[in-house]
Amino acid sequence: MDRIDNFYRKLRIFYKRLSGREKITIVLVSFLFFIVLLKAIHDVRTYRIIKKEEFEKAFKFKKVIVLYRTIHRYSDIVPVNCSAVVPITYTKVISLSGLPIPERKKKFIDMVLPSILIVNFYIKQDRDFVKYVKKKIEEGKYLLPNEEEKIKELMEKYKAEDLNELLEKMNVNPVSIVLAQAAIESGWGTSRFFVEANNIFGVWTFNKKYASKIKASKSNVYLKAYPSLLDSVKDYYYSINMSWAYKKFRLVRLKTNDPLLLSNYLEKYSILRERYVEKIKIVIKTNNLTKYDNCRLSPAYIH
Repeated sequence: MDRIDNFYRKLRIFYKRLSGREKITIVLVSFLFFIVLLKAIHDVRTYRIIKKEEFEKAFKFKKVIVLYRTIHRYSDIVPVNCSAVVPITYTKVISLSGLPIPERKKKFIDMVLPSILIVNFYIKQDRDFVKYVKKKIEEGKYLLPNEEEKIKELMEKYKAEDLNELLEKMNVNPVSIVLAQAAIESGWGTSRFFVEANNIFGVWTFNKKYASKIKASKSNVYLKAYPSLLDSVKDYYYSINMSWAYKKFRLVRLKTNDPLLLSNYLEKYSILRERYVEKIKIVIKTNNLTKYDNCRLSPAYIH
């Protein structure tokens, strides 16, 4: 308190020694400084509000209303309408082995296609956001805190060093490729893996936390179990987008979405190598799976 009193005492003495003109000058300068400060604060606040509204307008991240269902009989499988697919994912499935082959294939696609489209929707949305942020940085524009936070989250998830690497990894496959691999790995919805563990793509794990009761002989590896088909598709994509084995596939994917061309770079997905690639192509061609590449989720379930 003594120091403060002493400071104000010296300030009063200094002010008394000033001439009238000097006092007026100080008052005017102080007033102008105060006006400039208020304007600067107003401009910063306005800038932040405008940018926040601009961000929310361009990237008000949408959510898909996912419907979870169980399958007890074939009639529980909801048929898909390619132009407006209802985002249903199944937490319990049944074997389709009892159906005639054409009907089996149709029911299998009805089961799996919505989950593929849901995952594709979110990956595409995040990818568009990264492109938006990349453009802002290149133009020297200000990034909002929520933009920086989202980018950091995506960089950590995909273990990316920069935005270009993030865009390489965070991408989608043609639906026809995903369907073909799903059909091959699950036997068109007849495999034990599919029925008992919601495991569409034949994924194994050493982590008992995610393990099913199915264990490989003479090994500590277990078939991975999933809560739903949606979770199985998410895991498939994470593997494709992260594993070193699919680096070349991801680079080619940046240049083309031709499923038959891209299939050539999935040989490491199976020990069959080139034979596996040929199987993918045959399944795509003979079942005309490319017609599903343009399917879309119903807008009624996107908010």
